[in-house]
Amino acid sequence: MAILHIRQLSLAVVTLTLAYGVPLSAEEQAPQPADGQTAVALALPPTAAADDKRLFVGAEGCFMCHKAYEGWRTSLHATGLKLAPDDRYSMQIKNGVIVDYDKNGVEDFKQGLDFNQISSDWDPYKPNAPILGYSGGTGYTIQIGPVIYPVAFVHGGSGRYKQRFVLRIPVTDRPNGLSAGHYYSPIQYNEANQKYVIYEPKYWYNDDKTVKILGPIQAKEAAKGKSFEKECSGCHATSMRVEQDENGEYISYSSNLVYVWPEDFHYLDLRDTGVLEGFNGGCERCHGPGNLHIVGLGQTGHIVNPAKLTAMQANELCGSCHSRGKSLPTAKHDFPYDELTGEDYSRYIGESLYGRFFQDKPGLWPDGKTSKQHHQQFQEFRQSSKWEFAPHKVTCMECHDVHNQERVHLRTQLTVAGTGGAQLTIAVKMEDNSLCLACHAGFGPFESLKREYIQDMEAYLQFIARVVSDHTHHSYDPTGQTASSRCTECHMARMAASGAPYDISSHTFKAVPPERTIKYQEQGGMPNSCAVRCHRTSGPAWGLPADQSLTKWNEESDVAVAQKLMSYYGPDGTWWKTKE
Repeated sequence: MAILHIRQLSLAVVTLTLAYGVPLSAEEQAPQPADGQTAVALALPPTAAADDKRLFVGAEGCFMCHKAYEGWRTSLHATGLKLAPDDRYSMQIKNGVIVDYDKNGVEDFKQGLDFNQISSDWDPYKPNAPILGYSGGTGYTIQIGPVIYPVAFVHGGSGRYKQRFVLRIPVTDRPNGLSAGHYYSPIQYNEANQKYVIYEPKYWYNDDKTVKILGPIQAKEAAKGKSFEKECSGCHATSMRVEQDENGEYISYSSNLVYVWPEDFHYLDLRDTGVLEGFNGGCERCHGPGNLHIVGLGQTGHIVNPAKLTAMQANELCGSCHSRGKSLPTAKHDFPYDELTGEDYSRYIGESLYGRFFQDKPGLWPDGKTSKQHHQQFQEFRQSSKWEFAPHKVTCMECHDVHNQERVHLRTQLTVAGTGGAQLTIAVKMEDNSLCLACHAGFGPFESLKREYIQDMEAYLQFIARVVSDHTHHSYDPTGQTASSRCTECHMARMAASGAPYDISSHTFKAVPPERTIKYQEQGGMPNSCAVRCHRTSGPAWGLPADQSLTKWNEESDVAVAQKLMSYYGPDGTWWKTKE
């Protein structure tokens, strides 16, 4: 293993001292190097040369010059996966295990939560339901039947969606007694409602709810589990290739990083080599390999600036992860990947995903347009008018800032052209409509608004409220309990599920009319923008049946409410006439 010192890469890098200090709440504060600590180099494969354009340096190398973007460290891209060796970050969102079934502030692993002893979704699996455990010596464990599985790493835990636990399986035919691959446990904790649900039990239980694995097995049997490497690793790594070993287990190879801070537990060493790899979405996932950029003393020709890509190229870059589909040509993996060359998209930024890396396989409601499953924003965005908007093709980056941890990747300010072409910098939020109106002011139903009004929302609030309410036919309370007249509640209604039902916003920017709930009753129905957030429970107020289930859309109440809503938003709607 060759050890390459940082100064061999660039004489321009004269110090490794890192200055930190991103202001965060205590529960979100990621571990940071103290002042004076260094990002250390550098265990590299023997074949990696200093001029190898494929060499990924790691985010810590980027931050030595680009300190303004250190907020990435606590972003969802940086903290999605984390090791679970001990409980230093117990109950800290983004950093640790945060499961808390009884809401007493102590994580369930440390309490030894036994699903056989409580009432939960696991009741049909008793007495073989999982048992959680923690020991300072062995770390986190999940017992399923007679077998105790070590938790290798944790997936999720942002406090917004879900947390899953990735295990290694005890095997008889590997030197360390553990599988080479990593497999999702059947436990999922939905963070929004603090409830456990069962995740893909078929890998762990037979149809009669008995346990499949009764002791250490051969690695070729472990390979039949739900593999992180095979199904998920491509969107949770800076750069990645995946192979099968002699036992059929899938092994992921992420980029060997040149600069790392060894105490950061968001790096993973999935192959037990002692080398930390670039799992999670680092700088180079979007900017490409950084080695030549550093060797070239910061020359821009050796790095990708997504802001300088065409709109189509920039959106394809985001789409390389924010999409649901299969690899090409055989659909072996659930992420964009060239199976023939063993390459992912990270080295080909700017090229088209389609035809080489990716084929669409989205999970949709019966209309074939609206997402039912999560991380399908790319496919949705391609349906929107923004994708091919002639005056100005819109990019994901106009609303989203991947370096920003304060607003969960939403922009907090926009620079736009004001009256007469003068540049305006506007502080924006999604909740008060300013993120939308900063661009839409002066156009369509908002023609009477000026962007200067959005720059000073407080002074012009009454006028803005009147204009928006004229469009929505609802009272103006976007920041209040009702969220009435909030742009995103209609045009980006939450139709898909990640953890809890309907926690993911649509990105078609099209309101889904009530007519579709009725039209697809034979297929089980589907939600509409009016009902999914606000009017699902309005039935009794209109003398109609009360809704019984959030996730069913073919109940009598769903049809009755949809028919009522169609009198406002439908083919003969008094407020909006649909053209389905």
